[in-house]
Parts: sequence; C-alpha cells; structure tokens
Amino acid sequence: MDLVKLKEFLDSQNLPAFRFRQIVKNYYSGRYANFDQMTDLSLSLRSQLSSQFSLYSVVEEKIIGDQSTQKVLLKLEDNQKIESVLMNYDDWITACVSSQVGCALNCQFCATGKMGFIRNLNPEEIIDQIIYWNQKISPSFVGRVVFMGMGEPFLNWDNLLAALEIINSSTGLNIGARKISISTAGVADKIIEFANLDTQINLAISLHSTNQSFRETIMPIAKKYNLEELKKACLYYVNKTNRQLFFEYALTDKNTSQNDAQLLANFIHSHHLFFVNLIPLNPVEDGLDCATKEQQEKFMNSLDQLGIIYSLRRSFGQKFSAACGQLATNK
Repeated sequence: MDLVKLKEFLDSQNLPAFRFRQIVKNYYSGRYANFDQMTDLSLSLRSQLSSQFSLYSVVEEKIIGDQSTQKVLLKLEDNQKIESVLMNYDDWITACVSSQVGCALNCQFCATGKMGFIRNLNPEEIIDQIIYWNQKISPSFVGRVVFMGMGEPFLNWDNLLAALEIINSSTGLNIGARKISISTAGVADKIIEFANLDTQINLAISLHSTNQSFRETIMPIAKKYNLEELKKACLYYVNKTNRQLFFEYALTDKNTSQNDAQLLANFIHSHHLFFVNLIPLNPVEDGLDCATKEQQEKFMNSLDQLGIIYSLRRSFGQKFSAACGQLATNK
C-alpha cells in the first residue's frame, strides 16, 4: 500500500493522525485481506479506502509446495510477476523474498538471470511478500527473512533500505535484524556502504569460485569487481562490523577440484570471520552441472585438511523449482 498517498488522503479528509497509525498497524499485521475487514474503522471510511487504494501490491496467481516449502507466483499492479518462497525449518519459518523483477547479472547457475532485468521492486512490493506469507500461514508467522529470491538486492539499494527499515521496525513487521539476511553477488562498493550502516543484518556473498577467470565465466559481475576488489570490500566489512561474513559456494563439476579447494582456503583464511556455506547446486535449464557425490566428498575432505570450517546447506524446494537459483517467471 502506498502509505504516502494514504496519509495525503486522510489529511485531506481532516481525519485525526491516529487513523493513519491505526490503518498502517492493521496493514502490517497481515490479519486483514481487505479494508472491509478492518471493523475498527467506520463503514464509510472503509468504503472510501476500498475505492481508492489497493491494500496489497501483490496478488497470488499460483502456489505450489509441500509441508516444508511453498513457492508462490505473485502478480504486481503493472502485471509483472515475481516468485517468493516460504521455508519451514521446524524451529522457525523463513520467507525468501525477491528484490527485482528479473536480474541483470546473468549468473550461469541462476534462472532469474536468464530473464534479464525488467525493473526494481518498490518497498511495498518487497514488504508485501512477507505480509502475504503471514496471511497464508496465520496464526503462525514469518520469523526470518532472506533476500535470496529474484534480483540483486544491492542494485536496488534505496528501495532495499526503505524495506529493511519497515521489516525491522517495532512499528512495522518487527523482525529482528539478526533474523534478516541479504545475499549479494559481490557489488563491492555497496558491501562497503552496507558495512557503514552499522546494522546487525546478516550479509552473505555469492562467491562460487575463487579462480578469477572461471568466476568471470559463470558470474559476469566478476569482470567489474574482481576477486581482489571483492576481498578488500569483505575485509573492510568484517573489520568495521566485527560480524561473521558468509560466502556461498555452489558445488558444480567445475569448481570442486583439489586446486579449487586450495584457492578457496587461501581466500577464506584471509580473515577468521569469513565462513563458507557449501550449497549442492540446484539445476536450471542451460545452467551448470552439479558436482557428483564423489566430487563433493573429495572437495569437502580437501577443505577439512586445509582447516576450513564450513556448513553444507540443506536444499529446500528443488522439486518445485523453489530452491536457490531456480526462481524465474518466464518458465
């Protein structure tokens, strides 16, 4: 909902300031499907609001999934479409949200990149993905948010920051900063800016190779921000924030050799706050090939011998094309 226009409308009706706060609180609560359900407002005001505003900027078109993972196709007001994912980890529920329609980065392992870039999402379109899931799973609610859906969050900087403020605010969605994570493909200047925000929000870097020439072939952004520049920005981040920095590394048949393990170890040993999340590659059409079980085991054994501590991420929603790298709306 466009809160600026809502405020202007309420002011034009000479309504008291608390009405705006009341409607915004109702909106963020996710308990209302439309204005008519807000029975704490007068019937005439509900009617006026319904005729002039859309409560939400996203509309469900299709939803698929199972008990652990659900993926929804959402239509926006200009008929563009995005996907969002809900993951139930038993102990908590996580929403994976999109920040752009499509993506300009064209990473070879990512279905979104094959769409190309269409446009940025505004703050309401980002927030409404979370509110949508809260409505869907009520009385349960989203406890964690990851910006790992469609798009590169750091290339939608201003809208990202505006959305984060509302997601984290006690008068917004009230999700703690340490329960929010952002993944970037390595926009080095924004990593530095993010460090300077002095926030507790988690940051992850989509790394996937520490061989510069190979990384350029699978992640064209590496031509603009090479590994040395990326590492410099990452070192600035950990030294400025004293927070752990996560590096995502999808296991393919081209980046799991013993030499790849050594290069990764050299990079990670640059700072004690660098940590690796290994990710079994989720297949996409015309993408990369996943490492075999044997390749994965040999690679992890090499990392063990090189003194690298890592985690192996569970994959959610692969059979629904809802896993990392699989979101796209032109399928």
